[in-house]
Amino acid sequence: MKDKPAPDFEFRIIAGELKGKRITAPDPGVTRPPLTRLRKSIFDFLMPYLPEARYLDLFSGTGSYLFEAVSRGAVKALGVEMHPELAGAINRQARQFGIEHRLLCLQADVLEAVPHLAQTEPPFDIIMIAPPQYLGWIEKTLAVLRNSPVAGPTTLIICQHDSSETKKIAWGDYRIEQQRKYGNTTYSILQKPE
Repeated sequence: MKDKPAPDFEFRIIAGELKGKRITAPDPGVTRPPLTRLRKSIFDFLMPYLPEARYLDLFSGTGSYLFEAVSRGAVKALGVEMHPELAGAINRQARQFGIEHRLLCLQADVLEAVPHLAQTEPPFDIIMIAPPQYLGWIEKTLAVLRNSPVAGPTTLIICQHDSSETKKIAWGDYRIEQQRKYGNTTYSILQKPE
């Protein structure tokens, strides 16, 4: 008897020009998409910053943050996701919606992609870091961003992590502008050291 394939993730875009559009993503067992209420909370906070923004999404997973960013006015949303099925699904749906000129997901390792992007892209206005939890990825990613011009002095860097990790993460010399806690999930909003 064959194993049934894992069901796809499915979600709808919450607000903006793509509001209500349905997104599906495969479930290869390597990502946990954010709950709708978390996505709504953080993007309602980001709303004033999104129109005309350049948005970078590291550890894109299902792409829910990428689509929400474009829907709410980002002129460019670039994702980086290691898993080929997830990155492929994001790009396929961007083409279906006719937004592939604004939304692209690179299938790459984040720590290798950031230095490359620094040579090919101007600074982003918003960078979202939503990695697998408890593995030290936030510190590793911030270390790479510290020496990279993809984050400028005014770039908002948002780190999504389990609330239990908040005091354990070594933020280094990044400035913590605020921390927004929603139950078990916290978003730490940082700016790069000058």
